[in-house]
Amino acid sequence: MRLKITFISLLCFLSTFSQTKTNTDKINSYIENYFRLDRENIHVQFNKNTYVNNEDIGFKGYVLSKNNGKLNLGTANIQLVIYDDQEKIVLKQLLFTNKGTFAGGIHLTETFKSGIYHFHFYTNWMNNFNEDDSFTQKIEIIDKNEPYNLQSTDPNYKTAQVTFFPESGIILDDINNRVGVQLTDCNKKGIQTDGIQILDSKGNEITTFNTNTVGNGSFYFIPSIVETYTLKIKNDKLSVSQPLPKITETGLALSYNNNLPKNILAIALKTNSKGLEIYKGKKYTILIHQDGNSIQKELTFTGDETEQVVLFDKKFISNGVNSIRLLDENLNEIAERLLYEYRTDKAVTTLEAKNIANDSILLLGKTDTKNASVSISILPKDNVHFEQNKSIAGSFFLNAYLEHPENNNYLYFDQNNPTQKQDMDVLMLNQPRSKFLWENIKNNPPKTGYTFNKGVTISGAVEKNTTGNTNYRISLISLKNSVFEETPIDKNSNFKFEHFFAQDSTVFLLQMINEKSVVKFTKMEARVTSDEQNFHLPIPFEKNNCPVEKKPENAFTFSKSAFDDGAVDLAGVTVQNNFKKEIFAHKGDMSLNATAFKMDETDFGNVLDFIGRNGFRTGIDPEENTAYIRNTRDAFSDNPPAVYIDNVQQTDFNLLYSLDLTDVDEIYIDKSGASDTAASVSGTIKIFLKVGADKNDYFRAKYTSLLVTTGFAKNINFKNATFESQKEYFYFGTLNWTPTIEIKDNPNYELRFPKTGQTEIKVLVEGIAEDGQVISEIQTIPVK
Repeated sequence: MRLKITFISLLCFLSTFSQTKTNTDKINSYIENYFRLDRENIHVQFNKNTYVNNEDIGFKGYVLSKNNGKLNLGTANIQLVIYDDQEKIVLKQLLFTNKGTFAGGIHLTETFKSGIYHFHFYTNWMNNFNEDDSFTQKIEIIDKNEPYNLQSTDPNYKTAQVTFFPESGIILDDINNRVGVQLTDCNKKGIQTDGIQILDSKGNEITTFNTNTVGNGSFYFIPSIVETYTLKIKNDKLSVSQPLPKITETGLALSYNNNLPKNILAIALKTNSKGLEIYKGKKYTILIHQDGNSIQKELTFTGDETEQVVLFDKKFISNGVNSIRLLDENLNEIAERLLYEYRTDKAVTTLEAKNIANDSILLLGKTDTKNASVSISILPKDNVHFEQNKSIAGSFFLNAYLEHPENNNYLYFDQNNPTQKQDMDVLMLNQPRSKFLWENIKNNPPKTGYTFNKGVTISGAVEKNTTGNTNYRISLISLKNSVFEETPIDKNSNFKFEHFFAQDSTVFLLQMINEKSVVKFTKMEARVTSDEQNFHLPIPFEKNNCPVEKKPENAFTFSKSAFDDGAVDLAGVTVQNNFKKEIFAHKGDMSLNATAFKMDETDFGNVLDFIGRNGFRTGIDPEENTAYIRNTRDAFSDNPPAVYIDNVQQTDFNLLYSLDLTDVDEIYIDKSGASDTAASVSGTIKIFLKVGADKNDYFRAKYTSLLVTTGFAKNINFKNATFESQKEYFYFGTLNWTPTIEIKDNPNYELRFPKTGQTEIKVLVEGIAEDGQVISEIQTIPVK
């Protein structure tokens, strides 16, 4: 870009026109007041974004404090809401954040039908602001029982459309204008092409230009208001003809040059000869800011110059997207341009993969940083997941400021991209404004109407009147999780535990204690609540607007499992007779109808789930929020079976959630009820603990139990799904997902995963260091 520099010496750069103090103070006050509250930004890495509905979805989240550019150590609660392609909620989770990061996942089942799903992550605190700081990720779920149409990586050329982005929103008559162009298809996928022409009304070629891999390009020209212009593309894939926007007779436009020596940014305010008659002598302010960091200078058109330039030292400009605003004397915004400053380098990761032994691959990694949290996904090279490449740098330094977020943003931070800065420059031209509107900054600063939530609240009331004796307390106990907390009972017999970490499926015991620390039995009710509100801004769902082109060559059908026909493939299976007769110590206590189970070290899970797998229906009553057990043979009765632990009858089935099979010696299940003398029961279940197990861990005489179902989601034990063929595994499988790698003083780490015949793998590395330096790499590496 050519700029006519009217400030000849650096002295002019250091000493500019003095501003009226009133406007300077007002601008500083607006900026300081609007950005005084700390804001959070979220980035989430998924292990991939296309799944078969028998797989696990894994994700790792990072929460950044915008005020200090580091992980936000104070964030605790993250709300996840999952929507289907009809924008209906299918699942909600409350996620716990520790030291600025969180991890989670979902076991997919056939209840997730084929289609597009949107994962939306946000905090309650974000609702205080006018701008959307949340994070969304689009994923696709495939039903392996249905044919799947492999998506082409090519854009839909038939639906190509052109959008123009003139500097400052106008094309000015009789001066050199820069015009941004975006060429996309119906899904907003960029189209790269060469030889785009700009023609006048007589068909004369004015200039030509190209678009890059994401469909962005730009051109310069000096237009005439008495002429009309057309953009034309004609090649073997595209045939596009579109008129340019109407030429404006006069106005103001902003340009800048960010490639000058001595770390200088030059900003030009331009008009034409007609505009000079209107704007001459008027004072304008150039304001550059990112969040609360700002710098400003004043300029005035003087003499016959239609272009005025001011220079800024870039050491005062923040890393990432900065807004350049042109303000008039009344501090009204006339124009805005966006500038990206590459200030912070990413940490570089080196990777090497090699075969070891006969069945494993070892990935050796080294990231040149210290005290960092990193997550890594390893995929087969041909995995179909690569539709979007969201970078942690793109989330925190780019999309955090854009009105229209750029989903495929890894391109702008890929150190192997030789046109990285040129691509970013044209992207900034094709983003006409930031998401921080000047009118909001002036007139609508944020208010703290929503809380910064930490944990959940366990509250309730006791039935017994404590007659106002505030020395009575409630103790909250979870022996399995080593929780021992107390809180007073108020004069209205209510109690409350605030800012508490309560995870789903945890069973808490609540007891009332008097002033002498003696347990007093009383009935009480208790509940778990969180103050998480719905997100108050529209959610930016990514839509698929292109018609689905089903081509025979793109059709993919999953193999039918050999087990679907009842056959079992025994090839390679060695049968050994290791039979050992089980010795049941309590079999005499049960009728002949009872089935006996002997637990060993290979059994896992909790007792309630075990009962649900062996003849009874188990679950959670959504109205009562309590666990239930029902006999499948007795559909017309709600009577539960009689359940005993070491021959002590239990009426509170919630406790069976916290009883692990590893603590159990024997279980007897009698669906007939013949093992019990009570006529009203619907079966008998007896559980006997191993020697040494503390029975008080599981049942007490003077307690109320609380089964948590609306607390923090439990993280999954991520497992790779099995596929019927190597081709299916290479297309859709995950080789390894490791969300929690902590780099301390040693930057080296290693991962092992099964060998699957891969000669090349794709590795996605994301993370952030303690000092705010980001880690973002997508590498294809050979397996040696």
